[in-house]
Amino acid sequence: MRKNNYLKKSGFILFAALTIVLITATALFSVSCSNKNNVKTDTTMAADAQTSQSGKDSQSTSGSSTSSSSTTTKQETTTLEQVPLDIQQMINEADKYYNNGQYGEAVSAYRGIRPVVEEDTNISASLKKQIIDSYSKNFEDSKTITETARMHYGNAMQLEYEKRIKEAIKELEEALKIYPKYQDAIDKFDSIKSLYKLK
Repeated sequence: MRKNNYLKKSGFILFAALTIVLITATALFSVSCSNKNNVKTDTTMAADAQTSQSGKDSQSTSGSSTSSSSTTTKQETTTLEQVPLDIQQMINEADKYYNNGQYGEAVSAYRGIRPVVEEDTNISASLKKQIIDSYSKNFEDSKTITETARMHYGNAMQLEYEKRIKEAIKELEEALKIYPKYQDAIDKFDSIKSLYKLK
């Protein structure tokens, strides 16, 4: 009898324990499912909101693509540093001399730009470098042309002094071939031709 009671009690305890385990497992499972659904719902809502926003953005972009791009341009313009007007005018004037073949004047004009750029405290170091780089090739070309033409002119002066007129004329012609608007060479060439009655 005791054995039957013991078995009944053991069976009951075992049954109760299994029931508690099942209830706990069911509760945990339902909470887990509920959380997953909430996460899915939140994710779905976020995706829907994003889709809705991108739809609005695409509508506003297609409706006002010009205003969007102009805003970008304005922002870029405001962040870009501008070359000061006085320096830009100096560069333009020097470039004008260079393009007209007035290399001596171009050298002087370009040479005057650098100190102004370097002394301007409102310009960043990167813009200063950019400005100087923008005209340095023309400046170097102008210097090379004028120096080479002056060398030929100097040779012509020496040859004229030595009464080697034909050679002096050749040197002047070389100077003028390189630098056609070299006024000293033009004047000396005309002077030698008229002095020695050459055509």
